[in-house]
Amino acid sequence: MKEFNYHILVAIVNVILLGFICLFLLIASFSVSAPIDDPIDKVSRNISTGFMFVLWAVNYWLQYKSKKKKWYLPLAGAVLYVAIVFIALGYVSPFLRELLIK
Repeated sequence: MKEFNYHILVAIVNVILLGFICLFLLIASFSVSAPIDDPIDKVSRNISTGFMFVLWAVNYWLQYKSKKKKWYLPLAGAVLYVAIVFIALGYVSPFLRELLIK
């Protein structure tokens, strides 16, 4: 029963994370900062979206296959996921975009 409750918690936390990804993509799609024909902007958006989904999938897999079925692991994974995404998209992505432009 404990393992079943853990898997339900993992599923709920990861559905919330998917909602976070979709909300982020929705906001990003309405805030266009570059012309639509800018190929570097398209590439950076595709890479950012792919990064978020790959990181989410790895996070979900690690939580689901965890040997320790503790309730705090999915919550800590969710917090780390959000922090990594904000750091990567807030600091690393603009830096890489500037390197591609120059």
